[in-house]
Amino acid sequence: MIDSLSAISVFVKVAQVGSFVSAGRALGLSASAVGKRVTSLESNVGAQLLQRNTRRISLTYEGERFLTHAMRILEEVDNIQNAMLAATESAIGRLKISIAPIPNLFSERFNDFLQQHREIEVEFDFSDRFVDLVGENYDAALRVGSDPDGNLRSYYIGDIHSVIVASPDYLKRYGRPDKPEDLLTHSLIHYRSKNSGIVQVWPLSSAKLLHLPQTIVCNDIETRIKLALNGNGIAYLPHVSISEHLRSGDFCTILDEHTSDTSTPIYVVWPYAHRYSLRQRLLIDYLKNLKI
Repeated sequence: MIDSLSAISVFVKVAQVGSFVSAGRALGLSASAVGKRVTSLESNVGAQLLQRNTRRISLTYEGERFLTHAMRILEEVDNIQNAMLAATESAIGRLKISIAPIPNLFSERFNDFLQQHREIEVEFDFSDRFVDLVGENYDAALRVGSDPDGNLRSYYIGDIHSVIVASPDYLKRYGRPDKPEDLLTHSLIHYRSKNSGIVQVWPLSSAKLLHLPQTIVCNDIETRIKLALNGNGIAYLPHVSISEHLRSGDFCTILDEHTSDTSTPIYVVWPYAHRYSLRQRLLIDYLKNLKI
């Protein structure tokens, strides 16, 4: 395709200046290279386009018809290139972002971006499913968990911390656990990952050995928060999602001295590309500077 366009542009230049030498000079090619490209084009289209003699070069009947179409093609290619160049230098357009659905973590952090770039349309997809950024046409994603796919570009922006909590009502009815072993007699609300299907391990030194009861298993944070607030059990929840409940006394933290490594890394990920549009560059730069 590219070779054909190159040959067409060479033919048009020859038709305009009437000489292989002059066309070659204008295009930075030798006269013989110009002649070879025209000959190759004639072979491809199955017709002689130029009448050659020692004095001058002229268009054949087929050449005149081809020239009309060729100039229209080159003009359209030029229009496409200009349109794409304008698109990469303009922020106007749509962005599609996949975001881990952790309450209060990301939803409030896009206000500045939306206010600064009102010309950009944004589609947010709140899901902990690891979407195929390239196959599903996502511009970027905010992911919580292990190191990102090596086929994507990534940038670490911080950590999310979690705590073990229960409502005062639950603790009043069933007692407050003082050590990890006490959890064996309590109702526990667990999280199961939609991606891996694995139930989240609580960061207790002996959690794996204890075989903690899975009284309730849920794949949604909001639901787990409500279940715990209503006194249905003890839950391990992101601090950022329940900070208001902790301040108000609706939740009490427990077993703080028995937990360790409660942080989970957060990454911005985006596809590799030879060239990014302006709106993509603005988004990625904004996400990389988020303070978590």
